[in-house]
Amino acid sequence: MSHDSQPHDHGTPEPLPRRDFLKVAGFSTAAGLALAGCGRQRTAGEPALPYAEQPEGVIGGRPVWYASTCAGCGERCGLLAKCVDGRPIKLEGNPAHPLNRGRLCAVGQAQVLGVYDSQRLAQPQIGGQAASWEQVDQTVLGALTAARDQRRAVRLLTDTRSGPTSRWAMQQFCAAWGDCQVIVSDALSHSAVGEAHLQTHGVRAWPRLHLARATVVVGVESDFLGSGVAPVEQAADWSRARDLAAPDGRYLYHFQAEARLSLTGAKADQRLPLRPGAAAAWLQDLLNRVARRLGAAQQEATPKPDPRLDELADRLVQARSSSVVLCGLNDLTCQLLANGLNLLLGSYGSLLDLNQSSFQRLTDDAAVVALREELAAGQVGVLLLAGVNPLADLPDGAAWDKLLRAVPLTVQIGERVDETSAACRVLAPEPHFLEAWGDAEPVNGVVSVQQPVIQPRTAARSLVESLSVWSNRPQGGEALVQTAWQAAVWSRRTTDQGWPAFWDQALANGCVEVRPVALPSSVPQALNVAPPPVDTAPLELVLYAKVGQLDGRHAWNPWLQELPDPISKVSWDNYAALAPETAAELHLLEGDEVELTAGGARLKLPVLLQTGQAPGTVAVALGYGRAASRRFAAIGPRWIGAHPSVNDQGLVGGNAAPLRRWADGRLLDWAPVTLQATGRRLELARAQTQESQVLPAHLAPAGDPRREIVQATTLAAFRHNPQAGAEPLHHGPSELWGREHTYPGHRWTMVIDLNACTGCSACVLACQVENNIPVVGRDEVRRRREMHWLRLDRYLDPTSAGLDVAFQPMLCHHCDNAPCEVVCPVLATVHSAEGLNQQVYNRCVGTRYCANNCPYKVRRFNWFNYPHDDPDAELVLNPDVTVRTRGVMEKCTFCVQRLEAAKAEAARTGQPLRDADVQPACAQSCPAGAIWFGDRNDPNSAVARALADPRRYRVLEELGVEPAVNYLRVVRNAPAAAEESHHG
Repeated sequence: MSHDSQPHDHGTPEPLPRRDFLKVAGFSTAAGLALAGCGRQRTAGEPALPYAEQPEGVIGGRPVWYASTCAGCGERCGLLAKCVDGRPIKLEGNPAHPLNRGRLCAVGQAQVLGVYDSQRLAQPQIGGQAASWEQVDQTVLGALTAARDQRRAVRLLTDTRSGPTSRWAMQQFCAAWGDCQVIVSDALSHSAVGEAHLQTHGVRAWPRLHLARATVVVGVESDFLGSGVAPVEQAADWSRARDLAAPDGRYLYHFQAEARLSLTGAKADQRLPLRPGAAAAWLQDLLNRVARRLGAAQQEATPKPDPRLDELADRLVQARSSSVVLCGLNDLTCQLLANGLNLLLGSYGSLLDLNQSSFQRLTDDAAVVALREELAAGQVGVLLLAGVNPLADLPDGAAWDKLLRAVPLTVQIGERVDETSAACRVLAPEPHFLEAWGDAEPVNGVVSVQQPVIQPRTAARSLVESLSVWSNRPQGGEALVQTAWQAAVWSRRTTDQGWPAFWDQALANGCVEVRPVALPSSVPQALNVAPPPVDTAPLELVLYAKVGQLDGRHAWNPWLQELPDPISKVSWDNYAALAPETAAELHLLEGDEVELTAGGARLKLPVLLQTGQAPGTVAVALGYGRAASRRFAAIGPRWIGAHPSVNDQGLVGGNAAPLRRWADGRLLDWAPVTLQATGRRLELARAQTQESQVLPAHLAPAGDPRREIVQATTLAAFRHNPQAGAEPLHHGPSELWGREHTYPGHRWTMVIDLNACTGCSACVLACQVENNIPVVGRDEVRRRREMHWLRLDRYLDPTSAGLDVAFQPMLCHHCDNAPCEVVCPVLATVHSAEGLNQQVYNRCVGTRYCANNCPYKVRRFNWFNYPHDDPDAELVLNPDVTVRTRGVMEKCTFCVQRLEAAKAEAARTGQPLRDADVQPACAQSCPAGAIWFGDRNDPNSAVARALADPRRYRVLEELGVEPAVNYLRVVRNAPAAAEESHHG
């Protein structure tokens, strides 16, 4: 890490005598930290010193784990925060949480960096000037009183806050101020789902999906494995539904209809490119076919034969209640048609649960439109905004700017200054979720605790604490949570536990399961759907969210900016993705800059050619072009040939939100669009440019143009022959030099199930956080100098028009006959007695011979001492992993620091090291459970059982390098005839 920049001045503490200084435990720095709960809260600007007296149960350098709740998105996964010497450095999923079951997504993994972000809002502001909380409270209470006296409305505009404490605090606040209302607005809206269920079932609810029970799933613009609702839970369930060893022989069939190639569509067995404007008519057609087969009334006349739709209808009818149709469009007609299909099939009660409904995205678009009208009429006296950024997220951001400035008092509650902040008179800083008490109820009846793991590093106050003060009932965060739980959670307990025992168990486990809140009785109603509109636009814009950026709230996070999109493999940018045939019609090449015009809004972006996208569509990611990304103007190495990571406007990417539109009171993410080339060209930072496994003609050996890096087969072929899809080895003996290494003790091995891997990239981020991997910036990625130890390769099958996609995590293979070891002139890379290929950093002189000789190209070279613009961010570094410097080669170590820690713990307890005692970061985080790691010398280990799977193979095995990383073939539930195009 670079120390070129100086830390922010927090004042100079009194000097300590040398003897007293040596008594201080942990590390000391101007930004040093204390354990949560150990002492009073620190005020802004006051220096903090590590504890001089060791708290009971805390050992210097030993990690302490706290159970809490992730707030990176609306899923609200349970997590465990690893704290070392008072600072959280790593987040893991909580195995006790029933939704994410110990797994965590890429966004969740990256949230720990936010604790050390020095650009967070440090203290309250009034009118752009620093203020105290007392001044803020006086201002807000005065405005609230005036609004009540003048009979003007009080409104709280917030993102989804599902916790019982948030609900209780908001109820108390609204009860205190008369005409007061809470309005929920999520930038990624699913409002039409609730509206459709209000019509079809008489209750506004978002059903919870039990995907693990499904045998057929049809997705229509539903990215439930990527940026949709609860992707961590759904990835695990999707993987379980495709278990080849299931006792009942059930194996999920997945059909996806969508415009852009999404993460979920990439994992589908069959995929149909479909424009969003045509989705309603397609769903209507499918509904008619299913209704005809079930003898139910049809909405229209009998449809014309369509072999593909007829086959899909047959599958749905055959599966009946174990089938489900999922629609991700925020369109009422499409959602009503999906509900009608699921009612016909009997999916409600089996796969779709309205009793234990989801509270993860409770957007009410109609209420947002109504608020806008109230603001325009001057009826609102006080507007509080929490977790929302309407000026950047909504299509009419400029209008919202004027409306907010006209309100007598606007208060923004959040962690950072954003686009909306300038229009608000009062800025009230909210702490990072790892610094504050709170809770969440993502699913009705599943309640998790959010407890602080570190003292707040800013003068921040949580939303519920602020609401309690502004309700004239001030309480601290912990007291508020306990009060709300006694009233709304403990009363729903399923045991006879007393309150203290119930609360202690909730803190220890991080969550509890209680009786769901009773919703109004749901009675299916007759389906009444207007005829679908006709899709006539020559070119249609499709707006979507990436798995790393989501709605843009994480634009400040360099880890997520540098994370390559798993589909396009582009980082540090958004772009206008076009199908190759559409680009050819428009005479556009990849990298050409175009100006998009939709509804009067304009945006300039470079073109990216995306195989598998629906012709006549333009796909653009939301969440870019944010003010928070200005900080990256100087990120990356500073050298004479460097290019910035930001664009001409000083931002990362362009904000596509103005291209969105309101229609019938709902926020729509597709619209007619026109393109115009600007004449400029921009090179995208792509981490992978080889789209398929077909070698270029000038590199392909005679008669063998295809290299089966990813092997695949079909379900029918696999059940006929478990070895189906295996490639013949093109070599004789598998050993180059004979058996050189023996492993009398452990022999560490990894198995990756490509059939389960969804490409979510959680493993990539988990590896980066765990192993102190630096961010290098857009220019270095463009030069193929990214530093991720684990990359996620994505391959398209050209024989299927790019509709078959496979993901492959690629990391150091720890080869027995490692080619890198024999060429290193200083023995900086050596083989361990347990099968690890070790990199000795202080020996490495940077010849890069090892990287040249590695067939998997997984070694990374430090071209520079990569600087960090925020010195406080160094506090997130894992002290168990060396920080590498310029001229050093680095790579995956199988998280050897975890292996050594597990060995030390086993020696301390006198117990043998078991297979389950240690997991590398990638395996621990993987939502789909696609990665096994362990000791292959232990026949009872999970990895040994995975090695016995008939689908196992090794990449480039013909080279005789004997890799320790193994893969399991992809098995698609496609017709057996497709085997010819699936490498079998």
